[in-house]
Amino acid sequence: MLRPYPAARAEPLHPPPEYARWRAEAPATRIVLPSGCPAWLVTRYDDVRRLLRDPRLSSDSTRDGYPRFGAAVETPPLNRTFIGLDDPEHGRLRRLLAAEFAPAAVRRLGPAVDAIADECATALGRGRAPADLVSGYALPVSSRVICRVLGVPYRLHDEFEHLTEVLTDGARPEPAKRAAGTAIASLLHGLVRERAARPRDDLISRLMSGPVAAGELSEPDAVYNLALLLGAGHDTTASQLALSAYSLLGDEAERARLAAGGTLDRTAVDELLRFHSIIQLGVARVATADVTVGGQVVRAGEGLVLSLPAANRDPGRFDRPDRLDLRRADAGRHVAFGFGAHQCIGHLLARVTLESALSRLFHRLPGLRLTTVPGEPQIKESMDFHGLRQLPVTW
Repeated sequence: MLRPYPAARAEPLHPPPEYARWRAEAPATRIVLPSGCPAWLVTRYDDVRRLLRDPRLSSDSTRDGYPRFGAAVETPPLNRTFIGLDDPEHGRLRRLLAAEFAPAAVRRLGPAVDAIADECATALGRGRAPADLVSGYALPVSSRVICRVLGVPYRLHDEFEHLTEVLTDGARPEPAKRAAGTAIASLLHGLVRERAARPRDDLISRLMSGPVAAGELSEPDAVYNLALLLGAGHDTTASQLALSAYSLLGDEAERARLAAGGTLDRTAVDELLRFHSIIQLGVARVATADVTVGGQVVRAGEGLVLSLPAANRDPGRFDRPDRLDLRRADAGRHVAFGFGAHQCIGHLLARVTLESALSRLFHRLPGLRLTTVPGEPQIKESMDFHGLRQLPVTW
């Protein structure tokens, strides 16, 4: 029997209850996607982590059998980015971008991230209350940070935020998504040409003067990969930031500690990442050879969906996984950023942004509180990434 996927959430902050039931019943479950594609759903932590490193699984959405969601990374021209390629080409392109997201580069960026968070928190506090924390803080912080890294003028944020929303909305028709992909590439094409002529201290300039000039990267491929980093870089972090703020608003002790000048540590950030697991559709792959999952053979040419939210709530790996525990010792073992060669290239930058933005938000606005009924946040529906559409707050 093919079970419809994705299932609906019964509670806004928890994965659909079906995933826990399927995880307990079998190592792999037969599902059917809205596109009509059949696939195997993998929900157990150990299986997901192992398969994320298995070279027999392909990320190429153009292969027969790939379980198509209609996600942004499947939409031309963005399906030509490194995230949708296999090694060795995936690794080659990723290495051309990786220096900007390496530990040393992220450490150097830290003061700028802190300044952006401070400025955005101050601007929010000076505005009229109540306000929406998503549009008033989470999106500005995340968009300004990724703009700083890439070299995209922040004045373009309304345009690329809208285009990203279209691209990541599973309910949008394919022509609209293709048009949005072309539009965001066009937006970046002009910047690429401008920086080739007048370079600055940013990723766009370094790509143009380095790999593109050396013939290691074509100009179109530079544009498409920059579009991926711009879209995913702001949307995922904004979603995680708003969800995390919502959770912290319900924790009086932690909120008081942050208001007094404390900072959110790495353990707490990792636990928020594990708990919310915003890649709600999972990671899509297609087998290029027969693969065994807990005794179940997945044949070459069959699709798999590796559920990161289900894996991060696996009681076989995490004690009381449905409880948010900001002191959880093994929180860092989560797979919210994926794992292996395709682990999110910006995971270090995302962690630094979350730590800074959440700490400074509660310090600058110590009276911050929800104006909605607890337990009833307005979540995104049908989107690639789990998140909140709005989070009304006052202070």
